[in-house]
Amino acid sequence: FVTDCHAHNLWQSELLFLSAQRVGQRGPVTQILSGCSPEAQKLVEERHGTLGLPKHFKQSFVAEFNTKDSHVINKVYGFAKWFRDVGPERDVVSIIDPDFIFVRPLTTVLDGAKDAFGWDGVQRPEKVVKGVIAAQRWPMAWMTHSQAPWASSITDHPDGMTQGEVLTWVCSGSKTGDSGCDGATQEEVSFYHSTGVPYLAHRADWDEKLLDNWVNITERLHQVYHGYYVDMWSWTMTSLHLRMRQLAVTDLMLRDPHVRQRSYGELEKWAEIDETAADPCKDPMNEVLADPKIPNFIHYCQPNAAFNKYWFDSMGDHGPHVLQRCDATAEDPHLRQLVAGQVNKSDSRWVFLNCVERRMFAAALMKTCAGRPAAKAVEGIAA
Repeated sequence: FVTDCHAHNLWQSELLFLSAQRVGQRGPVTQILSGCSPEAQKLVEERHGTLGLPKHFKQSFVAEFNTKDSHVINKVYGFAKWFRDVGPERDVVSIIDPDFIFVRPLTTVLDGAKDAFGWDGVQRPEKVVKGVIAAQRWPMAWMTHSQAPWASSITDHPDGMTQGEVLTWVCSGSKTGDSGCDGATQEEVSFYHSTGVPYLAHRADWDEKLLDNWVNITERLHQVYHGYYVDMWSWTMTSLHLRMRQLAVTDLMLRDPHVRQRSYGELEKWAEIDETAADPCKDPMNEVLADPKIPNFIHYCQPNAAFNKYWFDSMGDHGPHVLQRCDATAEDPHLRQLVAGQVNKSDSRWVFLNCVERRMFAAALMKTCAGRPAAKAVEGIAA
């Protein structure tokens, strides 16, 4: 996962590492930090060494790629720089975001393959191997069987190019280039390329196909599309261009309890959460997260009244972050919001998200500030 050196990203990274440690993630977990000053890098490395993390939980530092005109390309460029200069230790590499919490270990096994849309009558991969790309289904495009041409979100048309020519140029580098983007249907995009993190692929596919195309497509797309989701659309276009269908599964991540698309059903797997008898607010976390079939991650990107990542350091670039401010008391405005947060008890799925997010954050604070006022302020949440 890729971050910058701002406090808002640093505490999220620590929470991610600590949650990975808690669930016993056996594979390497690497934070790629982009644009840290030498002084900041030294402090971040020292801090990482104090957390008691496994040796395979690492940090790697790369240059700054974001600019004032683009704050969303660090993920693509930072990952590519790390891949080429350092490289993965395992055969399968996954990209996630810093605002992820592990709730069970991530492996190469694709438990959710049987539920992937659009693969009826086709042999479904059981694990990630060379030639298999898997990712979390995400509503980048509305699911449909329509054979009409896919209309991309590109807004600019340089040199008088048509919408179709611009899309082909973004994908291939030439408005007449050979590309799976040329003539792609709404069905093709919505069933096989409408995904978000986690992205999982074999290192050979990253090396030989995905990586350079993702970087190049991101660079071209950024010239004609100025939305927030540049890296996600460029990922969609990369697999589409290469004619490599993704296995879009629903069981890698939980984010929204009720995200669904028409008759195709829910885009996240909530069945095991619906069936659990454990109280996510009170019972031991080992019992709450006991089912081996629940999704691997919670993605806490959506603010809510119980836990909101923007409560903590979202406006502060420098100084100790919330998991370092151990002398903060329950009267600290940020911790006060957390302690007073209201769980949405009218919906059992929101109860699960609200309470697990709050408790995992509080547990991280209790570990990093053990015995200090900040830890004592949240001990009632972490219990």
